[in-house]
Amino acid sequence: MISRRPFLILVFSLGIGYPILAQHAVQPPLVVVITIDQVPYEYLARFGGQFGRGGFRRLMEQGASFTNASYKHAINLTGPGHAVILSGAYGNQNGIIANNWIDVQSRASVYCVEDKDVALLGASGAGRSPANFIGTTYGDELRLASGFRSKVIAISHKDRAAILLGGKMANAAFWMADSSFVTSSYYTATLPAWVREFNSSGLVNSYFGRMWTRRLPEAAFNGLDVDDAPYESGGNGLGRTFPHPITGGNPDHRTPSYYHALMTSPFADEILASFAKAAVRAEQLGERGVTDLLCISFSANDYVGHSFGPHSREVLEMSVATDSIIADFLGFLDERFGAGNCLVALTSDHGIAPMPEYIRAHHPGAETGRVPPDSITGRCEWALSARFGSPSAPWIERSVDHNIHLRRATLGSKQVSPEDAARVAGDALLGLRGVAAVYTRQHMESATGHSGLDLKVAHSYHPLRSGDLFYVLKPYYFEGTGGEGTTHGEPYDYSAHVPLILMGRGLKPGAYAGEASPADLGPTLAAITGVEFPAGREGRVLIEALR
Repeated sequence: MISRRPFLILVFSLGIGYPILAQHAVQPPLVVVITIDQVPYEYLARFGGQFGRGGFRRLMEQGASFTNASYKHAINLTGPGHAVILSGAYGNQNGIIANNWIDVQSRASVYCVEDKDVALLGASGAGRSPANFIGTTYGDELRLASGFRSKVIAISHKDRAAILLGGKMANAAFWMADSSFVTSSYYTATLPAWVREFNSSGLVNSYFGRMWTRRLPEAAFNGLDVDDAPYESGGNGLGRTFPHPITGGNPDHRTPSYYHALMTSPFADEILASFAKAAVRAEQLGERGVTDLLCISFSANDYVGHSFGPHSREVLEMSVATDSIIADFLGFLDERFGAGNCLVALTSDHGIAPMPEYIRAHHPGAETGRVPPDSITGRCEWALSARFGSPSAPWIERSVDHNIHLRRATLGSKQVSPEDAARVAGDALLGLRGVAAVYTRQHMESATGHSGLDLKVAHSYHPLRSGDLFYVLKPYYFEGTGGEGTTHGEPYDYSAHVPLILMGRGLKPGAYAGEASPADLGPTLAAITGVEFPAGREGRVLIEALR
């Protein structure tokens, strides 16, 4: 006979996760996150034979290297990439959908780290801060967990790289403005004395007149492009062939173009590494009985790639020089803290598209090319006027980083809804050479993963910052005019697939081929060091590499 007496089932949930298991947490004196702007993963494989033992090769051999790490958003640019790395969240959560956008409510143009309420320190210019970033980063959570005893310092050549790595609660973020490292009043009232001393040393200006020369033998360039390809840029006095003079447009004295030439050379990364060492010493990072975080983002690789392309001799030389700089910095950490005592991570914010002209030189019939931005907006204007009649003002307010914003006044004067206008313009864009897909705002709001591309578009959509229409170009197409240089940004792996390596205690060295993303870095560092996950994180803990 079955009893009909009621009974209770008691379920106890301990809720134990990696950040809570403090007894298993690793507490290194210093966590170092190195980001190299514009380095696709394939550089490690293609150039690996030219690397020494102490840089990339050391990280790959002694660390956990995730060979299939890629960004899962649709806009692979510097701002969005750096915002993902330590937040574990994409633009739909952290708000950094692109480098620039239009605020839907105010209709104002916004730069991702602009802040009119703070001042630049160390140079003249607009204020910068993480005010537009939403959520927290690993560094923010580290500060909270330590009662704000941990220091978080972020440095880069670019303001957006340093600021978005540092997060909301960083002690400091520094970036370069011509010959100086600067910060903003968001972080401090005055530029620290050690930064002023570094700036007054004259190191940045000491490179004027130097020559960027080849260090590799001719045989190392087998399989690469010629050294004088007509589609290379070579601006700011650099020229298209080695050696490249670091003088800018005037060889007799420094002009603003000198700093652009310097940034397009390994010398810029040498300077940043020297500044990073100065930060470790002056801030006593890792020496105060608590875990600190240092974020370093090298930007020169990005400038070289834009100018010369991923198959150039300059990119190989730049990669080998970067390898040496990283080896030297890892050696500096060894001397200061002991080999293996720091937790080191390395990744990149995005990759790079091949030069269309390079592809066609080897395969004339290849489907590749540059899409003039005016052809995008012009197609939309033509289609909307053909359907609804010519207006007195343009239909398009602005197109920014693949987001097309419709002019509300024009729509109102023609009594056309934004949804109807977006559908008409989108249908027209699909007929334009080089366009692969178009999403209206309604599509973006419902693009929850019907395909891999849908998910990436959803990750790059924010209702207050995205446009009425979003378009994706076909592989090996990108926006641009003329016939020099290249760029990045599309959702394909040549722009999205990047290195992701972690080295230190608590990790199992090896190559891991499973699906991963730079969005996993922040949560994984949190798990290793026993602090809470970043708020809004979408990345996972890379548990396969944890001891």
